This record gives sequence, C-alpha cells and structure tokens, in this order.
Amino acid sequence: MSKETRTQIKFLVAPIIWQVIYLFVSAGFTKENRVYCDLIFYFVLAVYFMFIGYISFKKLFEQWKSGKSFWIQVLGTAISLALAFGVGIVVSLLFPNVDDGMGVFRVTNIPSLLAFICTTILLPPIAEEAFYRKAIVNFENRKLLIISSILGVLLFALEHSLKPLGLLTAAIWAVPLTLSYIKTKNIYVPMTAHFICNLLVNGFGVITIMARLILK
Repeated sequence: MSKETRTQIKFLVAPIIWQVIYLFVSAGFTKENRVYCDLIFYFVLAVYFMFIGYISFKKLFEQWKSGKSFWIQVLGTAISLALAFGVGIVVSLLFPNVDDGMGVFRVTNIPSLLAFICTTILLPPIAEEAFYRKAIVNFENRKLLIISSILGVLLFALEHSLKPLGLLTAAIWAVPLTLSYIKTKNIYVPMTAHFICNLLVNGFGVITIMARLILK
C-alpha cells in the first residue's frame, strides 16, 4: 500500500464516522426539523474537505473559466445523471407500494426554506463529490479503483436511504458521477454537473415552496 493510499485512508476516518453518526441521529428528527440535520451534515463535510485541501472554490472557478473541454465533460455527465434520475424514477414506479426510505423535508418557514436550498441544491454537490468521489476513489491500481468506487457508491446510497429500494435508487444516481470522476480525474466535472442537475430538479420545488410561504 502506497503512502498516498495510507494518507487517503487516514483522512477518510473522520467523515465516515460523521456519516455513521448522521445515520443514527437523523432518524430521530421530524420532517420539519430533518432539513436542519442534513444542513449540518453537509456543511461539516464541505468545511472538512476544504480544510484538508481536497477541494477549493478558487480551483472550481478556475475550472469554470478553463474552456470548452471542461464544459463538454460537464454536459456529458449532466446528461448521464439525468438519465440515471429517470431510471431511478422507473425503478420506484415498479414498486409503488414499497417504502424507499428517502428522507422527506417539510418546509414551513423562511429559515427552513433557506436550509432546504442549501441541502438540496448548494451543499450536496460540494460535500458528496468531495467525499464519495474525491476522498474515496483510489487510482493506485485497478483492484483498488474498483473496490473504492463501489465503496463510494454504497456510502452515497446509505446516506440517502437505509431501505433496499432507496439504496438501489441512490446507487443508480451515483454511478454516472463516479464514472465521470474516474474518466476525467477532475472532481470539478461531476461537482458542476451535480449542481446543475440539483438546480434543475429541486429549483422548481424551491419556487413552489417560496410562493406558498409568501401567499400563506
């Protein structure tokens, strides 16, 4: 095992423990308060990975300005992720009476709306790509690459649900993001595609909730 892999494992201990704590604690939150639990989870992960230098907004903005090649890779990843969302929906429709265990938020005021925006659009692309792709995927050799990629997909799925159907659906979502990182070795490609898809999927919900709160 190389020095880089040992360092990688060392930096993974804290976020894995943090996810285990999150999985135990989050189940005790009501639908009204669950959004704040997720906000703390994502925020801590994002700060941690920025602190250890795995990601930075400076490098992200540099990539955004780097040119057409980057954005072509982002577009391909975003299309693949959109297809994965579609497949996930089809899988869920095949089992309409099965609980997928996905967390459900109930937004009742402006603070919870702001938390909802952070936890469904802004923070997941940063925290999840840094954790489940950048921090876990190991390029030392083919065997480690396969094992670490599968581990990243499983941890990503477990973050979203502990039920079999939810695990399967979330794993499907993770595959194009993981493949994108493996192919490009540039974490900012899946991160940007993840943000774009989250914005498109959840942005309409944000607008709907905002209108409801204003008109209430």
